[in-house]
Amino acid sequence: MNIDFIKVPFSNNPSMQKYDGPLFNTNPNEKYLSEKQLQLEKYGKDLYGQTEQFENSDLNQKVSQTLGLEATESLYETAVQIEEDLAVMHNGKLEAICFCFPSGWKPGRELKADLSKLHQPVADNDLLLKSSEKLSQHMNKQTIRRWVWNVTTIPGLSNHPSEERPLLNDFENLYFRLETQISTPLDESSSLFLVKVDVAPLKSVWDEIILESINSMSEDVLNYKNLSEIKKFLNS
Repeated sequence: MNIDFIKVPFSNNPSMQKYDGPLFNTNPNEKYLSEKQLQLEKYGKDLYGQTEQFENSDLNQKVSQTLGLEATESLYETAVQIEEDLAVMHNGKLEAICFCFPSGWKPGRELKADLSKLHQPVADNDLLLKSSEKLSQHMNKQTIRRWVWNVTTIPGLSNHPSEERPLLNDFENLYFRLETQISTPLDESSSLFLVKVDVAPLKSVWDEIILESINSMSEDVLNYKNLSEIKKFLNS
């Protein structure tokens, strides 16, 4: 797993890069598809939803066309066919989402939220909030990509708030969690947001820059990412 995106000092700034590669894995691993079904059975509408405006528009058709998939009746039906989680923003607001592997939030409860509201819980979010409107407009113009990472004791793909967080016993039960986030335009006022989640044993990707970046985080960020105890352990 490439971790060149990890920076010191750590920052939550939305440093998205222009991207012209594939939007998603066209040959999905069955592990992801099965795990999506398990999470949907477990958490239901915490994970997905779509507004009446989305249902009465052609946005779902545009999603299918953008991905090169057969048309479906809902974003949910499209998302369960691929590894990536999906969301649609229209006029700066969340109109549809199916995030089976969320990171500490309940995506199905955030319909109609704008980027400022979605980013409100993020620690050290001043620059993120200030740039939310500009970022929302940028997402409608070109395809961009960014990475969000964390270290956790949760070995699974989902970090839903109700997921059990195992105790930190040793280095062997630490995992590196990576979200590869891609946004691509659907039209001049709408964008499709895709998130691919990867989880690997921390030992398999370990590099000192991970610890250096964690050590550079503020206390607010450490608390937000549940890293305070992990930071102490890695420095011991």
